[in-house]
Amino acid sequence: YGTAQVIGREGVTQDLVMKADQVLVGTNRTRRRYNQRLRELKGFNADYPQAGDKLVCLRNDPAKGLLNGSLWKVMTSSRETVKPGINLLVSPEEDDPDRGVAKIKLLKAAFEDPDAEIPWQQKKRFDDFDYGYALTVHKAQGSQWNDVVLFDESWAFKETRQRWLYTAITRA
Repeated sequence: YGTAQVIGREGVTQDLVMKADQVLVGTNRTRRRYNQRLRELKGFNADYPQAGDKLVCLRNDPAKGLLNGSLWKVMTSSRETVKPGINLLVSPEEDDPDRGVAKIKLLKAAFEDPDAEIPWQQKKRFDDFDYGYALTVHKAQGSQWNDVVLFDESWAFKETRQRWLYTAITRA
């Protein structure tokens, strides 16, 4: 496998996962669980993104330089208010000359209950982001990292299992 390693579940350590440039999974359920756990391990305990958090953009906004699937680091977060949104200053995770710092506004409800269905009428006024410590292979298409931990959830893709695995492995 070259520099790739196939490790059984018992061989996966917290240290291995924490050192990875990116964690990839198959399902959104697993992604949400891993993002929550990785945030805790990195010392983030606020309900909303805070300075230093890693986010993934979920919807394009060309005016702000936001691309679906792009990764960002929170530089500053706004103080708690009763308003439905929070304002953040984010920078591209990789030093990208084409993208600079962006001001984003996130809907707090999307972070309070990630499984909740938020009506488009409410959601469209805000930028769409989630935590980016763990991504689905689908969201990671087109990206590459040096050190990737992949949790093989190819079982969830039945007929396209081999294609999913190929896509996952080519991210590293």
